[in-house]
Amino acid sequence: MVEKQLKFEHPFRIYEIKTNSFSVKDLKSEEAESFSAKDLTFKTRPSFGFDEELRVIKVSLNISYSYKEEDYLRIDVDTIFEIAEVENLPLQDKNLLATLLGIAFSTTRGIILTMTVGNFMNKFYLPIINPSEIIEDSFK
Repeated sequence: MVEKQLKFEHPFRIYEIKTNSFSVKDLKSEEAESFSAKDLTFKTRPSFGFDEELRVIKVSLNISYSYKEEDYLRIDVDTIFEIAEVENLPLQDKNLLATLLGIAFSTTRGIILTMTVGNFMNKFYLPIINPSEIIEDSFK
């Protein structure tokens, strides 16, 4: 295996992660008996913010898991990235936004996993997504 040494000098880095809200319900025993994972859905609403003075881009994710149209899990997380060179940053760069969204989504997946330990919802991981598709949809 090849070892590679990396420096911490990158165009962006995670600066802060904030879980703004989180709620989860457990299934009632009668629901658990008839539970079907195919009826579980999730929704996500990403948004982006930029502060040139602080040199940060914020990716906000509002995610909900629903079962038979009832919310069982809701989470709102901000992943804030510090940007090294604001002057050269193309804010409409879809590849950059997709990269940041992918990192924020994976980070939120880990937060959900940690916060649902001991709960029925811990068995259902946030799906793997294609962040580029979500970015494309948001630019339409």
